[in-house]
Amino acid sequence: MYAGDNKTALYSQQLLADAMLTLLREKSYSEISVSDLCKAAGVSRQTFYSLFGSKDNVILFTLQNNCRYEPEPEEKACRSACFRDFCVGYSRYIVEKREILELLVKNDIMRCLYDVQYDSLMQCEHFVGGIEGEDRLYLVDFIAGGMNSIAKNYVLTGCTADSAFLERLMYKLFGGGFFSERKHSGT
Repeated sequence: MYAGDNKTALYSQQLLADAMLTLLREKSYSEISVSDLCKAAGVSRQTFYSLFGSKDNVILFTLQNNCRYEPEPEEKACRSACFRDFCVGYSRYIVEKREILELLVKNDIMRCLYDVQYDSLMQCEHFVGGIEGEDRLYLVDFIAGGMNSIAKNYVLTGCTADSAFLERLMYKLFGGGFFSERKHSGT
């Protein structure tokens, strides 16, 4: 995928990304051909292949530029009360990004969101600071996978939950709250 700073190339990338979102509203991802995408964006197939190489890369580009969640620097997520802030931020993000999440679920391409979230959290210096190596890999994978599942189920349940519900749910899930309730209730 092109990652340079040529203004014409960047403009063409954005045209293709916008065209992909427009086409996804009209038909399924599997029905969208590279030709359809190029025609809708007004760019050549050669431009498409030099900038993206695949339809998945167009989705990844779109998500990286419009749907990437990054914790705030002061959150230092996964540290007790600070993790609550992470849950607040991500629950708002889910509600705000409803439209694109619906497109991803409808087209069975939520895996792309996972990839973007995983990379974002791995690159975020202040996210789970002090945890390194394999521990960091597994923790970030667990959190990105959980975030993705919560976003997917938000869509599958009709996008009816509000951000406060999602926040409580995330905090309880990631904090093990469901397990401690079962232990205390004897089940």
